Amino acid sequence: MTSKDNWINNIKNIFSLTFVVIMIVVLQLAITSAAIISDYVVDPYHEYSYEEMLADANKLQEKYPEFIRLKSIGNSVEGRDLALIEFGNGARKIFLNGSTHAREYITTTYLMYMVDRYAYAYTNGGMYDGFDLSKLLNSVTFCILPMVNPDGVNLVQNGINSVQNPKAVAKIKINNADSQGYSSWKANINGVDLNRNYPDIWTVKSPVQVPSSSNFKGFTPLSEPETKAIISFMNNNMCWANISFHTQGEVIYGWNDANIRFYPQLGGMVSRIIKDSGFKRITDSSGTKYGNFANYARATYLKPTLTIELCKSVGPYPYPNTYFSKVWAPAKNICLIVAEEVMKMQEQDYRVYQNDRFLHAFSAKQYALDFARKWSNAKVLFVKDVKNTITTIAPITLSIAMKEKSTTVQAYSLDDINYIKLRDLAISLTGTDKQFEAHYDYSNKAIILTSGAAYTVVEGELAREGSTVSESLRDTVIATYLNDTKIDIKAYNIGGSNYFDLQALSAALNLGMTYDSVTKIINFDDETVSDETIKDENY
Repeated sequence: MTSKDNWINNIKNIFSLTFVVIMIVVLQLAITSAAIISDYVVDPYHEYSYEEMLADANKLQEKYPEFIRLKSIGNSVEGRDLALIEFGNGARKIFLNGSTHAREYITTTYLMYMVDRYAYAYTNGGMYDGFDLSKLLNSVTFCILPMVNPDGVNLVQNGINSVQNPKAVAKIKINNADSQGYSSWKANINGVDLNRNYPDIWTVKSPVQVPSSSNFKGFTPLSEPETKAIISFMNNNMCWANISFHTQGEVIYGWNDANIRFYPQLGGMVSRIIKDSGFKRITDSSGTKYGNFANYARATYLKPTLTIELCKSVGPYPYPNTYFSKVWAPAKNICLIVAEEVMKMQEQDYRVYQNDRFLHAFSAKQYALDFARKWSNAKVLFVKDVKNTITTIAPITLSIAMKEKSTTVQAYSLDDINYIKLRDLAISLTGTDKQFEAHYDYSNKAIILTSGAAYTVVEGELAREGSTVSESLRDTVIATYLNDTKIDIKAYNIGGSNYFDLQALSAALNLGMTYDSVTKIINFDDETVSDETIKDENY
């Protein structure tokens, strides 16, 4: 054999050996990948039914009994269990719900997939996309109602012949907007829109007066067993935040909560979700304000409450299951962001008890008293003195960015809230679509704000007094009116000037503020939209 033949044989042997090694590596990767896939429970890429949800919930409980517990909070009209998944071992509960509207069952898929992936990550290193799940799940417990409306979901997926009383359902009007018939159904099986059935602004005249596939608020508030079950759960379980998932639009309601001063973490929560997901803020219209879960929960329990619309808008029918990855990718960290912000919230010091049973806690005495009046033998206990002991405070510098314009202002920060002079904010926004007028009415000793109006400049805007030393801090009460309506904005007198809660101002003036606490840069969102612009309204 020639040296050339030996060289050729050596090359063949090297290629053969390399091929074998590559095949071994590929096989090992395939085995590892298959093992990971087999460790997951939820398959999201098909029509996800109530029965599959229950089966998967039981599997997850069996697989992760140390931090997943399956319960029931009641029954639907047709008797289906309203299954609740407790996920985590922390003291602070967060309530999540999906499929309030029947055709939006991909929100159930989202919540179940979330539990599955987070649980797997928790037991395999404890991290998910940079979040420390070990810390989070020992600090909070997600209380997840994946399917609020199982009867409606069954109707959408399986048709009218699958319901218990097809004749009764056939008599219910199909709303003209629900152009795909039963595939477009949003209501429960009684024809009541469960997101219009809560006793908040319920008495307004609804455009739909009889049972319908959507938008009928019911003949009385809380007429449906599904909404009654949720209220019963919330009355007996103090949740530190509430998130209701809907589709479609990739938008967030509830960011402009007037009570943000009681939970300033809401601002960071929304800003972080927007930055991570690309979702936009949206404001309520007359068609979405009445009888909905979020407004009721916000007003009753005084906790951060958001409505989050997953998915891009496609039309009045279920979002395609095969596109689930497009649902998950932008929204995968939403609940982890909420959990981190809830962990930052201060203790709620006004606690409501019925006899010796703890019911709820609030950060404001009046809300605690209002809640206690709903219960016999209830009392409010003040746990500790929550008065701020700070007597001096050092200034900080904030940058306000609007399109091409940037303004530097002096501010003060206290308990994660930034305080700013009204005139500094007004002059910073002059000439933008967020501008507002601010002047002092000496005859009535009140501040008058007018949204959209040009600001009238006086002396002293953007002054830097006390810019290098700490200043004395004391509460100040100034009557403040926005467009003839009195608003309650927390303010302090610092160094002789009045500084107002910037987050609360942003909410009241509908400014759409985001704040980067590291760079201390404030942005006001030019892309906040009204839900009148969302073609397919699902909220």
